[in-house]
Amino acid sequence: MKIEFTKEQYKELLLLVLLGSWVRGDVADMRGEYSKEMDELEEYLLCEAKNFNLGDLAEQFEGHTAPSDELSEKYEEIIEEYNDDEFWTQLSRRLGQRDFARTINKEEGQHIKDNDGWFPERIHEIYEKYDKEFEKHGIDRLEIKEN
Repeated sequence: MKIEFTKEQYKELLLLVLLGSWVRGDVADMRGEYSKEMDELEEYLLCEAKNFNLGDLAEQFEGHTAPSDELSEKYEEIIEEYNDDEFWTQLSRRLGQRDFARTINKEEGQHIKDNDGWFPERIHEIYEKYDKEFEKHGIDRLEIKEN
């Protein structure tokens, strides 16, 4: 099979592969796993950079082709931005679900059962409360209460 890409499509594909490799690699590390195939695919795609006159996106490092510093900075910036957004989203959602569980009524419980675990609309009001709080104050007003 042969797939052809424009220069811009190739750059985007390479960025997507590096982002995916970063995420998948972190998960594999947490599990104590390693994917030789993933590393080989990443290196293969990096080696193709020269065929698109994008040799500046890849460099040799310890006998392997690796992303250039410029390319590494680009995908690390995207990962950092994603992680920051995901932190606030998860914090808001987890606290919202905790608060919802503390105040759930019979009808809402039935709604969840009838809808494969989907929360009723009220959950969004709770999420929004936290979203506004974190947007305005970050974590400055979060405290752990002693019982």
